[in-house]
Amino acid sequence: MKADRKTAAHCRNLFLGVFCAFILGLLLTGTRAAAAGDVLLRDSAGIFKKSEKEQMRETAQDLAQEYNINVLLLTSDQYFGYGRTSVMYMEDLYEDEGYAENGAKGGLLFLIDMDNRELLLVTDGIAMRFITDSREEAIYDAAYGPAFVGDYGGAMLAMLYRAANFMEQGIPGGQYLYDSETGRISRYRSLTPVEIGFSALAAFLTAFIVTTVLKSRYKKVKPYEYAVGQNADCRITAQRDDLANQFITRRRLPRANISVGGGGGRSRGGGGGTRTTTHRSSGGRSYGGGHGRRF
Repeated sequence: MKADRKTAAHCRNLFLGVFCAFILGLLLTGTRAAAAGDVLLRDSAGIFKKSEKEQMRETAQDLAQEYNINVLLLTSDQYFGYGRTSVMYMEDLYEDEGYAENGAKGGLLFLIDMDNRELLLVTDGIAMRFITDSREEAIYDAAYGPAFVGDYGGAMLAMLYRAANFMEQGIPGGQYLYDSETGRISRYRSLTPVEIGFSALAAFLTAFIVTTVLKSRYKKVKPYEYAVGQNADCRITAQRDDLANQFITRRRLPRANISVGGGGGRSRGGGGGTRTTTHRSSGGRSYGGGHGRRF
């Protein structure tokens, strides 16, 4: 009896230790994630007011810290050259200045291109999961009005606030990435830290209860020996199997019908608002967004 009590106490202590270590690991992971994202505000076109810049930095820093992403707020009034687009400019800057390798989980890149009079949003990493094609269009919708009347600071803030709102809503159910160059689809499947914690706790409790019950039952079983030499009887006879008839039936199986829409041009959120169309940069990195909206 005393041995059983010691065993039960040891198991309880072991469980508490493992569970506390698991929770501590989650907390430490969240702390590290909150410090990695960077913010860049580069108003090369000189179209923002000082007060607007302060608002942009504050909101961008909140996003970077909460979701461990880089947030770049850019403007430009230059001609990028023949064959070079605004999207290429954003992606090259992101990669050349080290944001792609700084340990963040992704990035939001906003640009107001005054030369082409265009609003642009490009997403990287985990941000591609949050900002689907339809959400990207909703962000342009929010900024188009201010940009059209010349309120460019208001347009950038509108894009930033709308993106922050979508990040807060979370990744939509059924979200998937659609590679516009290869047609490959990557669906999002993930468990939250809370779900993982409850699953681990439930599994441990179930295993502990089953082990305890089985252990108590086996203690009550009396040993029994079976006299094989006296009671067993084994006779082996010849047996033959003949294959009489064989038929092969073939049927064409229907392929799954997945509607992914077109790859290029402007997207209006195909796939029920769960698709993010991706493309490759000149450096070979995968990005979402970049459809743009003229004003």
